[in-house]
Amino acid sequence: GRAREATSCWEELRATRLLHMLLAPHGLAYLAPRIHAEYGPGAHRVVQEQPYELTGVFGVGFALADRIARAIGVRDPADRARAGMLHLLAEAERGGSTCLPAERLLYELRGLLAAGDTRAAFDQGDGREVTAQVDPGILDQMLARGQIERQGPWVYRTQTARLEAELAQRLARLVSSRASDRLRAPADQEIAATGLAPNPAQLRALQHAFVTKLSLITGGPGTGKTSSIRAIARCAVGQGANVMLVAPTGRAAVRMSEAAGLRARTVHSALGWIPGEGPQHDHEHPLACDLLIVDESSMANLELLVVLLRAVGPQTSVVLVGDADQLAPVGAGKPFAELVASGLVPVTRLTHIFRQAAGSMIVQGAHAIRVGRPPGFSPAAATRRDLFMIERADPASAREEIVSLVAQRLPAHYGVDPLADIQVFAPVYRGELGIERLNEALRDALNSGGRAVRGGRLRIGDKVMLTGRNLHELGLMNGTVLRVVDEVGDVSGEDGLAGKGLGEDPALLLAGEEAVFRLPFAEVDRLALAYACSVHRGQGIELSVAVIVAHPAAGAFFLRREMLYTAITRAKQATVIVGTRQAVERAARSTDTSARHSRLGERLRQLLHPQAGR
Repeated sequence: GRAREATSCWEELRATRLLHMLLAPHGLAYLAPRIHAEYGPGAHRVVQEQPYELTGVFGVGFALADRIARAIGVRDPADRARAGMLHLLAEAERGGSTCLPAERLLYELRGLLAAGDTRAAFDQGDGREVTAQVDPGILDQMLARGQIERQGPWVYRTQTARLEAELAQRLARLVSSRASDRLRAPADQEIAATGLAPNPAQLRALQHAFVTKLSLITGGPGTGKTSSIRAIARCAVGQGANVMLVAPTGRAAVRMSEAAGLRARTVHSALGWIPGEGPQHDHEHPLACDLLIVDESSMANLELLVVLLRAVGPQTSVVLVGDADQLAPVGAGKPFAELVASGLVPVTRLTHIFRQAAGSMIVQGAHAIRVGRPPGFSPAAATRRDLFMIERADPASAREEIVSLVAQRLPAHYGVDPLADIQVFAPVYRGELGIERLNEALRDALNSGGRAVRGGRLRIGDKVMLTGRNLHELGLMNGTVLRVVDEVGDVSGEDGLAGKGLGEDPALLLAGEEAVFRLPFAEVDRLALAYACSVHRGQGIELSVAVIVAHPAAGAFFLRREMLYTAITRAKQATVIVGTRQAVERAARSTDTSARHSRLGERLRQLLHPQAGR
């Protein structure tokens, strides 16, 4: 046994060295552990023979695979074009689309390939711009290989097309079936017993929840979404029904529990997700409940909603609660907003701002931004001053201001922890006020003495965030904020930490809100510093204080209405905007013009009204 172990260990080392030798001359040695983790001992052959396969590895985009292919001298034009096509579809998904029109896809593919060729020519001292040809038969080839699916002019990645179709089918089944006999429309005295005096919209939301199999509630901050959830849950419990409350993130689940007085869980924990095995609840083993209420549904992408609805049995009614005006979720599709807009599902729009919330300048500001007006910063009588603007035209002094706010002034004033309770949001990564520079400056102020781990990119005590795909096998979602606790080789559990992880390889220990996670080294590159982050990545964050950068040097052009709206509503106690008023005014006026393509509403319409489209 020892000899066999030694041989396999030696082969493993040899494979890793081969990989290193292939990648190091091109400055890409840092990718070796990731590529090895993905492909095992045959990884070097993949690099040598099918470099475009590598786009499946986290952090290897098309441009990088193209560079490797060029360096190694394997550039099969058909392989390259197919990889480019999948890359463009993946990028579109990152922007919230699920598909793209074929014409536009081919046009963008020509541009992508030409840019790579122009770069290559430039590297060889030839400054000409190159144009690229694309074989028009590429779509048919990829269809035959099962890499894409087409619906008329629309092209999808196969997996995404299947998810969208499955979600439409599951939603159609819910919409067209009757609510369980265990739920009945609550009588006035039942509603009164919950302590809620509902306004007409809330009353409608309550009725929908009990008489339809699927209903949606959407509204901005302070419009009574949480009290509606509480009333629905209490009425259902009063009727002897089994109620389950879930939310996409741990923090949202905690807030939901406090508000409803019933235990709420994350989607992962409700589905009984076991590392390495997947969810224990699915269509064969559905959740045992009569009513499932999902909060923060606007954060759920296609995949999360499908996985959740697979576990909804025939006796369960579903209420999705969220804010359709928020940013699209991370990942393909924005199903909640699409369902709200489709007109095919019972939707209640809560618009009335309740008195205690109306006194908050954050709430007033958010509702102003929602309709395209800039927020006000001077408090009127009887308003709570929780929204501030600090004007700094000079980028360097704006950065100093942000560091001093986060490290000293805000913690002193609000009695909060600078790492756990304050988040800085910025629209772009590069530049003097970009996320990268802010992270360096904030880390120097908050964690200068942390011991370097993992090649020095991270330090013990760093605030980090998981990026890329959800690591379902670890119960970690994209956007989860964590603290680096330690670097470990063999965690056998003696140190009293609940190690959640895969195998005994070297790993980083990360503290989340409810557990300690063991992240294998091959996955550590997914961690980004999170003292400052983009609004998109941080949309699931809820905390005491938010600091938002709105400044021409911080890509004010990219700060759009949805972003500002989502960022300003992350904080419970205070939001501070640092930058220029023009940047704030411009953001409030500019809506996101990039078209998001998705056919969820269309598919649902065809399933519910097959005759209408004929």
